[in-house]
Amino acid sequence: MTERIIAVLLVACACLTPAAGAARETADEDIDQATGALRRYIWGQQKEEGHWVIPPYTSRGGKPGGFPTALATLALLEAGEKFANNSPMEKALAALTKIKTDNVEVRSVRVMALSRVVGTAKKSPYRKQLIEDVRWLARGGGSWGVNGPEQVGDNSSNQYVMMALWEAKAGGVRIPSGIINKAEGVWIGRQGKDGGWSYSNLEDLEMTSTPRMTAAGLASMYICRDSLGKACRPYRHQKTLDSGWDYLNKNFKKNFVSNSYTAFCIQRVGMSSGKKFIGGVDWYAIAAAELAKPKPFGKAYSGYYGSLIRACYELIVLARGRLPLIFNKLNYGGAESNWNFHPRDVARFSEYMRRQLERPMRWQVVKISDDVQTLLDAPIMLVTGNEAMALTPEQWNLLRQYTLRGGMLLFVPTHGSSVFLESAHKALADLYLPQRKSVGKYYQLEKLPEKHPLYDAYKKIPNGPKRLPMSGVSDGTRLLAMICEKDITCAWHKWASVSGRLNFLAGVNLFVYATGRNEISSRLRPVFTGIGSAKASYTVNVAWLKHGGNWSTQPYALNYLSQKLTVDNRVELKISAGCPITKAALEGKDLLWMTGSDEFTLSKEELLALKEYLDGDGTLLVNAVGGAAAFDGSAQTMLRQLFRGRGYLPADSPLLTGKCGEFRGIKLEGLVRTAAFRRAFVRAPQPMRGFGRRRGGRIQAIYLPFGVHDTLDGHTAHGARSYMPVSARTIAANVVLYAMTSGNGGKKPE
Repeated sequence: MTERIIAVLLVACACLTPAAGAARETADEDIDQATGALRRYIWGQQKEEGHWVIPPYTSRGGKPGGFPTALATLALLEAGEKFANNSPMEKALAALTKIKTDNVEVRSVRVMALSRVVGTAKKSPYRKQLIEDVRWLARGGGSWGVNGPEQVGDNSSNQYVMMALWEAKAGGVRIPSGIINKAEGVWIGRQGKDGGWSYSNLEDLEMTSTPRMTAAGLASMYICRDSLGKACRPYRHQKTLDSGWDYLNKNFKKNFVSNSYTAFCIQRVGMSSGKKFIGGVDWYAIAAAELAKPKPFGKAYSGYYGSLIRACYELIVLARGRLPLIFNKLNYGGAESNWNFHPRDVARFSEYMRRQLERPMRWQVVKISDDVQTLLDAPIMLVTGNEAMALTPEQWNLLRQYTLRGGMLLFVPTHGSSVFLESAHKALADLYLPQRKSVGKYYQLEKLPEKHPLYDAYKKIPNGPKRLPMSGVSDGTRLLAMICEKDITCAWHKWASVSGRLNFLAGVNLFVYATGRNEISSRLRPVFTGIGSAKASYTVNVAWLKHGGNWSTQPYALNYLSQKLTVDNRVELKISAGCPITKAALEGKDLLWMTGSDEFTLSKEELLALKEYLDGDGTLLVNAVGGAAAFDGSAQTMLRQLFRGRGYLPADSPLLTGKCGEFRGIKLEGLVRTAAFRRAFVRAPQPMRGFGRRRGGRIQAIYLPFGVHDTLDGHTAHGARSYMPVSARTIAANVVLYAMTSGNGGKKPE
């Protein structure tokens, strides 16, 4: 089963209406294939000496092929190509540094490429060239043309230089003071009366504004803002940004991808602003859908400067646009000065994370009107404000759904606003009341203890509860929502990483906690509008058993599993959640699903009901969520009460091979585990054990001592000894197919 198909199905609650303008049917595997084809094509054009050319423009930007060499090198680095122990890339970098040129585009793109290398290798041999290029670019009065700094210049050249200076700063190169200030003045002065920017915006040339150059202007203004506006106050040129966005939103066209340089500019402004939607459409979803189509390399694929340059721009758009999102920032309506008082807080924190962890990351603004699947793009949702939150019950339920499906809410009071804090505390006190009634504990807002991972997940915060008091709501396995009593985002917005070090450290701890130190998925994580034309021919009745060991975590896990099975094997799950362990309740069920994280004890009557069910050709799955030790101990006690002995599965067991009668799962090999699981067990243990072999060697109970259920929804928790989502879905699917073919069997839907 391909990742493409897995992705397309993973939609919990398909009845929810997708956000307007969304186009989410492209999957990660589509992007993998597209970027792979582009990378192969670009590498295939590299000359033996390490450079690239674009006939008949071989002299453009220096001989031979300065601009294509710079852009190809940058694009490949953006796409994840390694530069150490990589002969083709080493040749490319050597050729790039040998180019002698006064072409501003070549110098700028070379700075961007070398910044990625120097930024992760401080003693890099390319540092000298990087510094020389930066100094050359930083001359003049903030305006550049094709041949370097000049008074008139053009906005396209200006854009390249702004990107170069920003990337060089991220790579640890000092940028001469004043140059960004001058550039900011140039951009403001060149804005058209309609709010947009043209190639030059010089009146005597009578050039009109375009979405491409307006995107370039806006993205460059964000660089100026992040480089200069560190104070916790509104940006002094906010009107310039607002009018620019008015123009771009009105003139944005869905066919922007047809010009690869335009797509490159749109990607830049989308990422620098955190805007998920431009002109009412999900710009990256549109770009991904178009650029993921098979590439007809040749004459039909050629662009303005030829197919090589087009391929490079497209590779950058696909690679950068799919970077994992670490934060959503919630626009819940009302004045922006309320929910977005520190407008660059997450942008600057993301840049801090990039530099600290040397991992490119993204963020975005989402709206309370978006559907829950859109919100699930990122594992953390930041909610800030200086006024009381006036959300409707439906909006609060949307946020609750986001957390129950794997996300985590973070409430932060702007400047310590007491009214915001009061409204957050009041809302969270009862938000999870249905879950609390079901489980009987957890789901309550409580002060975090001193030894909570949020105070030391990455680095320890000394005296954390007093310096950064926090409260949270837990389901017993992870935090669903939390309130930070202090305004940590003000320091992020100011970029006060020294004086506000603990505020930044709290954010890093939060990220590490929310992701469990595991790789987070790209933006095209399986969140889509539907499961296509897949139809089920078989139904498996699953009883999700209720017991005292915190049985109901990850409430949508089985929905995701059902959607995978529907596409893979035309099988759907009919789920009875909270099923009591009684003879009457278990009758007619094809599979019992028992999960938990806490200790539990079954009564004699419950054990007898289980025994009778299993002796009647039933199948039981038992899974310790996150590999929880407390549940593990109780589960093993229960299994000893039900069965004699235990054994590991033979290599040819259908549970391991996936060969279950006429149905086909996936062979359990190369299973990927969470970071905590790998730390606990260097060698991978067998994922499951079998109990109670009956007629024909059938296994009655399957025990999974490590987490499977908890990652079916695509998320991983801190400290969880679990299988990563794709592997967990494979294991769980094999169990369902085994229960169908060896036990009571599946039933066709009525």
